[in-house]
Amino acid sequence: MATLARCGWSDLQVAGRSLTHIWRPKFDADANRAALARCLQALDRSGQLVAEVELPPDPATAAIVDVYLRSGSYDALHQTRRAARTSREVRRAQAVRTFEYAGELAPVFGLVGTLFAITQIAPAEGANMTDATLGAVATAVLSSLYGVLTAHFVCIPLGKAIERQGERDQLARDTLFEWFEAQIETNKPVRARIRKVA
Repeated sequence: MATLARCGWSDLQVAGRSLTHIWRPKFDADANRAALARCLQALDRSGQLVAEVELPPDPATAAIVDVYLRSGSYDALHQTRRAARTSREVRRAQAVRTFEYAGELAPVFGLVGTLFAITQIAPAEGANMTDATLGAVATAVLSSLYGVLTAHFVCIPLGKAIERQGERDQLARDTLFEWFEAQIETNKPVRARIRKVA
């Protein structure tokens, strides 16, 4: 709840979606390169009047290629690519920041548990003062420990994992598009009927 109050629903939703992507298959550079190679072959073979062009399996890559094929503009390709990259970077930063905030707040809740335990030091009627004190101290130590462990073994590592995966995927996409752009001719008009991969 504290992370929600600090970040808002939007950041929590982005963080949740980013977290689910960690366990999904990574960006498949080979499959996308093969699809782009087939696209280039079709363009070379048919010129401006391409019968069919198969888009790459990655939706983000397919959208960028689709813009290029429909516009025939090298500049449109660059603008769409930059916009998609910026959007991914913003979402990744939101997710990482949300997990970092959760990591900062976890020890605070451990402290809240500690303070609650201290209030329990006064023994109930007929209870032993030593037992009550030891129980309160044990609760205080455990709550502090759980807060620190949650921060450093759950929240912060998840944020870093999202960041690392996003950077790896972005590097793979950049490498792929640098290769693709090296293959196409600048300002070559292209018109194509596009067939999406099922």
